[in-house]
Amino acid sequence: MAGEKPDGKETLGSIMQGTDVNTIANLEAGFATPPEDSRIMMRWWWFGPVIEEEQLDREMLAMKDAGIGGFELAFLYPMHVDDEPQGFRTHRFLSDSFLKRVNFVSRRALELGLRMDVTIGSGWSYGGPTITEDLAAQRLRTEVREVAPGRDGMARPVAYTHEKLVAVLVGKGSKQEMPRSYEVVDISGEGELRLPASEGPRVVVFCFSAPTGQVVKRATIGAEGYVLDHMKRDSIERHLADVGDKLMAAVEPGSVHSIFCDSLEVYGGNWTDGLLEEFRRRRSYDLTPYLPFIEHQIGETSPEIRRDFGRTLAELYEENFLVPMRAWADRHGVHFRIQNYGMPPASITSHRHAGLIEGEGFGWAGIPQTKWASSAGHLFGKPVISSETWTWIHSPSFRATPVDMKGEADQHFLLGINQLIGHGWPYSPPEAGKPGWMLYAAGALSNTNPWWPVMPDLARYLHRASFLLRQGEPAASVGLYAPTHDALGDFEVGTKEYLNLWKQTEIRIGKVIPRAIRNAGFDFDLFDDGTLAEAEARPFACIVLPNVRFLPEDTSRWLQAFAARGGQVVAVGRRPEGAWPGLTLVADEELAAWLPGQVTPDMRLAAPSPDIGFVRRRLSDGDVYFVANTGAKPVQVSARFASAGSHVELWDALHDRRLSVAGPDVALDLPAYGSVFVILRASAGAHVAPAPRALAVRDSKPLQDGWSFAADDGAAHPVKLPHDWSKTPEFVHFSGRGRYVKRVTLDRPLDSAARVVLDFGEAGPYRQELNEHGTIRGNSYAASLTPPLREVAVVRVNGREVGSVFAPPYAIDLTSAWQEGENEITIDVYNTAINLLAEGGRLPDMERLVAHYGQRARLQDLDDLKPLPSGLVTVPTLRILG
Repeated sequence: MAGEKPDGKETLGSIMQGTDVNTIANLEAGFATPPEDSRIMMRWWWFGPVIEEEQLDREMLAMKDAGIGGFELAFLYPMHVDDEPQGFRTHRFLSDSFLKRVNFVSRRALELGLRMDVTIGSGWSYGGPTITEDLAAQRLRTEVREVAPGRDGMARPVAYTHEKLVAVLVGKGSKQEMPRSYEVVDISGEGELRLPASEGPRVVVFCFSAPTGQVVKRATIGAEGYVLDHMKRDSIERHLADVGDKLMAAVEPGSVHSIFCDSLEVYGGNWTDGLLEEFRRRRSYDLTPYLPFIEHQIGETSPEIRRDFGRTLAELYEENFLVPMRAWADRHGVHFRIQNYGMPPASITSHRHAGLIEGEGFGWAGIPQTKWASSAGHLFGKPVISSETWTWIHSPSFRATPVDMKGEADQHFLLGINQLIGHGWPYSPPEAGKPGWMLYAAGALSNTNPWWPVMPDLARYLHRASFLLRQGEPAASVGLYAPTHDALGDFEVGTKEYLNLWKQTEIRIGKVIPRAIRNAGFDFDLFDDGTLAEAEARPFACIVLPNVRFLPEDTSRWLQAFAARGGQVVAVGRRPEGAWPGLTLVADEELAAWLPGQVTPDMRLAAPSPDIGFVRRRLSDGDVYFVANTGAKPVQVSARFASAGSHVELWDALHDRRLSVAGPDVALDLPAYGSVFVILRASAGAHVAPAPRALAVRDSKPLQDGWSFAADDGAAHPVKLPHDWSKTPEFVHFSGRGRYVKRVTLDRPLDSAARVVLDFGEAGPYRQELNEHGTIRGNSYAASLTPPLREVAVVRVNGREVGSVFAPPYAIDLTSAWQEGENEITIDVYNTAINLLAEGGRLPDMERLVAHYGQRARLQDLDDLKPLPSGLVTVPTLRILG
C-alpha cells in the first residue's frame, strides 16, 4: 500500500472516500450506490487475548453481512482465565501464536474487502513492559517546607527511587502566604544546602522530576507496563521498535490501512528530561525560579508562567511524539490516525502531523472532542474525519438499540464527522455463552444482539450519509477562536482537566457561545494561533473571540486585517487585553441576536427549534445541507437556506428517497431523531419525483385481536395486543425474536392511488430503568423516548419483506406487497439482550479474573438487572390513505 504524501494532503481517492464527487450529478450516483470505503467500521476488542481463527472468521463475516466496512484491532484485558480444556486459550500479546492470528485476520480482511486498522499497543495510553523507568511518563513533584529565621542551611533531601532533584528554591513567606519571588539554591556537589540569610520566615521548595507511576490502562496479558513519556522521542521510538514493528511484520502487505493512537490519557505527566533547557531555548528565560508557580496559585504571575509552561509541553509532545509517529507510519506505507486531545496538551495546530484525524463524543451544539477534531480536519484539508462513535451509548452494555445508535450518529454528522468507527464490537467465543463478552463500559454492538437483523438497514443509512458528507467542501461561516493561551494559563495541578488543552479550552469558551452560534443559524469551526493561514482559507464571514484575555500580537494583527477586508470580528464576554479600538463587544446571551444582523445565516428557521441542527457542504454547482432533529419530539418548521441554488430537493438517506420541493422557504417535517439532506442546485435534477400531496386517511383499523405469537421457532399461541412477553413467566428472560402473525381482510377493494400503512403509534416519554442509578452514566447517550414496539421490527406481508422499523416514525408502508382479499401480516419483533442477562449467571467471573490478573476493569451498571418490556406493547393501526 502506498504511503501518504509528505505534506499530509490526502486526495479524495487516496483514503476512504472513493471517487472525487464535487458535482450534484455525481452525488446522485453515489447516493444510489455509495462507495465501499464510506461504510462504518467497528473497534474490535480482543480480550485476553483469547482468540481463535474460526471465531475470528465468523465475526468478520458477520461484520461484512451487516454492512460494516472494516475494523480496528484493539487488544484489552482478559474476560476469562486461561483454561485451554474449556476452550479459553490465552495468546500473550506479541507471542508467536498471537501474531499468527493477527496475520490470519489481515489475510481474511484482504479477501473480504474489509478495511483493517491496528492499535499500536494494548489498552491506553501507549506503553508496556519494554518501557523502563527512564522512558516512562514523568511529573514535577514539589515539597514545600517552612524555615525558621536565622537558619542558613538545610539537609539535602533524599529523592525516592527513580526521582531526581532538579531545583531548590527559597522565598520569603509561609505555606499559607506563598512567596511571589524565589531565589535559586545551588544544588551542585553534595552535603547540606546553603540558604541565603533572612530574619523572617521563609519557604523552601524542593522540585523533583518523578515518575508518574501510571501503567497502561486495560492492558492485555503480556502488555502490562508503564505509560511512556510522550514528550521524549526515545520513548516512542522504543515503543514503535518493540511493538509497532512486530505488529507490522506480522500482517500481510497492503492489509493495514491505518495505525491508531487512542486519546491521550497521561495523567499528571508534566515533566520530561531536559525540560528546563528546552524551556529556556523556546521562551527565552529561565523557568527555574518560577517552578512553584506551576503547582501553586501565586498572584497574577501564575497564569503567564503556566501559559509558557503549557506551550512548551505542547511543543515537545508535537515534536517528540507526533512527528516520529507520522514518520514511522509513512515508512510503513500506512496512515496515522489519532485522537489528538487529552494529556499532554495537544493543540489544534499539532493536528498537521496526523494522517487521519479522529474525535469522540456527541453534543452537536457544544465543543466535544469531535468538534475539536473536525475543525482541525477542515483547517488542514482532510476530506475524511472520523469519530469514535457510541462510546458510552445507553449504559449498560447490550442496552443500546438502533434508535440510540442513529440518534448519536446524527449528532456526530452535525459535528462535521463523515467516518464512523463504532465503539465497539466485542470478540466473544462460543464458549462464553449468550449474549457473550462486553467491554466494561460501552455498547456491545455485535451480532449477539437480538435486534441485529435490522443492522444492515441502519448501516445502509450511515453508509449513505457518510458518503454524502464527504463531498464538496465544509462551509462553516463562523470561525470560533480557541483561546488556548488562556486555557494553558488556567491549568491547575490536581484537577481533572489538568494538561487537557481541549477540555480547558471548552471550559474557557463555555456552553452558551457555541449554542448561540448554532441557534442563530450558523455552523462554526475552531482555529488557534498556529492555524491562522489555514483559517484564512476557510469561508469565514465572522470571527468570534470567546472570553479571550490574552491575544498574541500576530493574531491581533491577523484579525484586524480580516476586519479590514470586510469580515466581522466580535468579542464575547470581554475584550482581550490591549484590544484595538472599535472591536465590538457583546454579552454571551446577546450573541444569538447579534450574529444574524451582521451575517446572513446559513439556515434560518421560521420558528425557534433548538433541537434542529445542520451542517453545510458546498459543491461546485450547489449546496448540501444535512438537517437533523436531535430531540424526542417531531418538528415541523419552515427553513430558508443561504444558497445560490433555486431548485430544492429533499434526500431521505434512511429510506432511499429523493423528492423535489418548492423553495425558497422549505417545509421540513422531521420525526423524532429524524434527518434529511437538503440539496440546493442551479437546475432541476433528473429522475427526482415531486413531493407527493398529503394523503388523507380514508379508513383506520386497530389491529388488537387475532394475533398469534411465537418465541423464536417455538409453538405459536393466540395473544391480544398490547402484548409484553416479559410479563409472561415463560418468557420473562427471553431475548430474541417474537413473531406476531395476523390475517387481515379490508372491507372494500383499494384503488391504484391508495396506500396501506401500518402505524405502530407514537413513541412515549423516556423512563430510566434497570437499576437505582438509571441507565445514563456520565456522558452516556440514549434516545429520550420509549418506542411503541420493543425494540425493532421486521415486517412481511404475504411472506414478502416490506422493511424494518427501528426509529421514528414507527410506521411502514405495506402497499408494495398488499393484495386483494386476505393478507397475512407477519411482524418479527426483536428486543435487547438485557432480559437474558437479567436471568443471572451470564456475566464473566470478575472475582476469579481479579484473583488471577488483578483489577483491570469493573463492569458497570450490570448489577440487579431487570427485564425490559418486549414485544408489541401498543396496538398498531392499519391506515388506508388516499
